[in-house]
Amino acid sequence: MNSGTPTLDIPEHEIELRPIRAQGAGGQNINKVSNAVQLRFDIAASSLPEAVKLRLLRFADQRVSRSGVIVIKAQRHRSLELNRAEAIARLHELVAAAARV
Repeated sequence: MNSGTPTLDIPEHEIELRPIRAQGAGGQNINKVSNAVQLRFDIAASSLPEAVKLRLLRFADQRVSRSGVIVIKAQRHRSLELNRAEAIARLHELVAAAARV
């Protein structure tokens, strides 16, 4: 099912993922286990097409920093892998939105 949006591949080496501690209530292991993920993606240094980069940088979105880095925090799941997958999926959604003309 293609809605006219081009598929943009983001090379894995352009995405920085760091495990971080989840915030909020979570039980006995909340302060011991780093199961949340922070994703960082430098728009200018990426291999995305220039037009997509410009649209991403112009987005009025709190996930895009002033320095042009997308920062996404995922902590919904208890699993580090599920949070990692969610963060990457959210990055792909943001890039896909910028790819739509």
